[in-house]
Amino acid sequence: MKSVTLGAVSFGLIFGFATAVIAANPQQVNQLRQTNQCPGCDLRSIPLLQASLANADLQGADLRGANLREANLSGANLSGAFLGGASLRQANLAGANLTDANLIGADLTGANLENAQLKGATWIDGSIK
Repeated sequence: MKSVTLGAVSFGLIFGFATAVIAANPQQVNQLRQTNQCPGCDLRSIPLLQASLANADLQGADLRGANLREANLSGANLSGAFLGGASLRQANLAGANLTDANLIGADLTGANLENAQLKGATWIDGSIK
């Protein structure tokens, strides 16, 4: 009986975790790519979509309040982008161009900003740790 219960719990945890990992909405990724606008979108990292935002041209994109937690934005052009209130926790922004980006209220906790260009970027009360 214990092995059946443990198996059921393990099964539930595995599938519950898998559901949590598949978080980004492919339609929202397409919306961002086509319109450069996706305020409030859920673009958290998932294995199938991780590469889709690396090196992306998102110059001037409206991503205010978007969930970009753990997203791979390495090498992306986010110059002049509006990322106010966005969650960029643990995001990979290595080599990204954030020149003149609005990061006011953005959460950059644990974000990789190695070699990122931040000239003219603004953040007040944003969290960079």
